[in-house]
Order: sequence, then C-alpha cells, then structure tokens
Amino acid sequence: MKYLLTGLGFISTHVALYLNQAGEEVTITYKSLNPVKEEYLSLFKGKVKAVNVDPLSEEMTKLIAQHDVVANFIGEISGDEDRLKFANVEIPRKLARDAFDQGKTFIHLSGATSTGETGVNVKEEKEHCKDSRATTPFEKSKCDGEREIMRLALERDGHLAILRPTLVYGRYSAHIQFVTMYKLVKAKIVPELGLRMATVNAWTLGRAVQTLGKKSPKGLYLYASECGSVPVSRFFELMSQETGGGIKLPVPTWLAKSVLPKDIRNLLRYSGTTYDCSAFKEVVGELKFDEEEVRANARFLNYLEKKGKLIPT
Repeated sequence: MKYLLTGLGFISTHVALYLNQAGEEVTITYKSLNPVKEEYLSLFKGKVKAVNVDPLSEEMTKLIAQHDVVANFIGEISGDEDRLKFANVEIPRKLARDAFDQGKTFIHLSGATSTGETGVNVKEEKEHCKDSRATTPFEKSKCDGEREIMRLALERDGHLAILRPTLVYGRYSAHIQFVTMYKLVKAKIVPELGLRMATVNAWTLGRAVQTLGKKSPKGLYLYASECGSVPVSRFFELMSQETGGGIKLPVPTWLAKSVLPKDIRNLLRYSGTTYDCSAFKEVVGELKFDEEEVRANARFLNYLEKKGKLIPT
C-alpha cells in the first residue's frame, strides 16, 4: 500500500521508517526544514520519498490522490490561539476533506490530552469529544480538530481513525521534554521526581498506522498508550547511563513545576493518569516500555550536540 505522511517530525520519522521496513511505499511531506529535520531527511535516503509541499496547496491534494492512506502528523503544541487553531484544526480539516473526497483512509494523530480527562484507566468517551474537559488552548485546539475531522467523515462516509498518543518516546526524539532531560543528565544531574507519565513508543505508532491503514475503519478514535505509566525519573536514569552517570537529586514536585518550561508544566497535571489500552492492543498487539529506545535517544541527542544541532523541535 501507498502511505502519505504529512508533517516531518520525530514521530512521523519513526512511522515512515517502520512502514518502509514493513515493505510499504512511503512518502513524507514537509513545508520547511531546520537542522534536526535535515537529519531526519538523511535517514530516509533510498528508503522514503520526501516532498517539500504546502499542506494547503493543490499539489498536496494531488499527492493525496496518489496514495491509499493519508496519516497526518502536522500539529503545534505551543503558540497563540490563532497558530494552534491553524495547525491543529484548519490544516487537518483540509487534509481530511481531500482524503475523504478521494476515497482515501485518513489517520489523524491527535493527543491523549485532547479531552482533558485525568484519572486511572481513562476510557474513550462513548460519544466523541462530548463534555470535553480540555482547559488549555492546546488541548481545546486538539479536540476541535478531532471534531472537525469526525464531522467530515460522517458527512462524506469517510474512512477515519484518530490516534490519541500519550507521551511519545523514541530514539530520534528532539522534543523539548527529551532535550531538557538530556541537558540535565549531561550536567551530571539525575533528578528523582515523584511524577509518572503514560507512554507510547513511536515505533508502535508505526505499527498502528500500518494496521489501521489496511483495516480502513470508520469513525474510530482511541488512546495510544502502553498500559500504565512510567516514572519520569526512569527516563533520566536511562539517559544518564549513556552520558557517564550523575548525581541523583531528589526534586520536590512543586519545585519541578516552577522551573520547567511552560509547555512541559502544562503536561504535569496528567502525572499518574493512565489510559485504557485494550482498544490499542487490538490494533498493535502486546505493549511494553522499551528502555533501549530511551538510551538510543540519548545517543542521538549527543550526536546532534556534537554537530551543533541540539535544538528542540
């Protein structure tokens, strides 16, 4: 099958490489490049076709027509409301409309925080996005984007799956959370935090995209999580194993919340929240936290640092 992935980032990079290794034909799109994305492109040579295209252009519409499955990874986690609305609502709406109008399966990467639900073993709501508890502009834009895509799918009888991943980790991550962790352990500081986060491996999302692309579901939405949660301190410990160790430093949660970047602080209210993984397991099979991916991530970030490219993306 032919898969079109829109948006070049660390998650879509893993998905593209997974699909390629699984024997699928893959094209990935990007609108602009930074030093980290240039490194992602280098991973695709001879494997994945990369195309520079505006997601709202007629050229993108033509690309969609040439593929069987469209998986959208375009989105923003920060910025003002207009920027978030454009990236998380308007672009996905346009891509979904084009996909449905041309009879393509559309897979949309949203987020576990899109409805603002917290607690233990949070399940998918019976009625999509009803009674949302989203509070931040980011969360609201994600839920609004889901609503628009679902509305279009119902109007056009489209094939749709919405994935809501929890904290995504993987060896090629350069998200601010992981860059922050890396910089601390490089400074020989290994914080011990009383925080736990639900996680999902980026490679597993690749398996989900492949499976859902072949099944072509209608109106499916599900949390993508590894069942349970992982201590945030474990990420620091694993990274420190690749950077020469460090001093373990107990850090009260209140202090962590006061010094962390705003985009990370907003996620801390989800500490301890877990998600029902039964629907996701039906798609991808068994799930397990992969510690080696975190170690490999530290090696990748070290590689970026040596090349002068260690910038959060």
